[in-house]
Amino acid sequence: MIGIVIATHDHLADSLLKTAESILGEQSCVETINIEPGATGLQKKIENLSKELLTKVDELVWLVDMFGGTPFRYASYCVIHDSRQSLVTGVNLPMVLQALVNRELSANELTKQLELEAKQTIRRM
Repeated sequence: MIGIVIATHDHLADSLLKTAESILGEQSCVETINIEPGATGLQKKIENLSKELLTKVDELVWLVDMFGGTPFRYASYCVIHDSRQSLVTGVNLPMVLQALVNRELSANELTKQLELEAKQTIRRM
């Protein structure tokens, strides 16, 4: 199974997971990181979280809010240094739901699917 970390600014990560769990039920091996202004020691906290999760799962997928933002920068350091970790930006509720119901896929397959499907969930009317 794939572990998932949702990392965002402020409390968005907690809200996304709480809403997803209200739809799908409680999820195992899913963590959130909420990065608040002025937070310190984040790189170590994120590295420790990823190491801990990887003792329970084979691979880890990071879902972060925006490319280039603080959550992205810290998570990407983990991804670059560990081939068992992958990352997708632009996290939203449909992406979290898709990630949770497709955790039997490899991280590579899952992240490709999430990228493709995320582009399809944005519509203009």
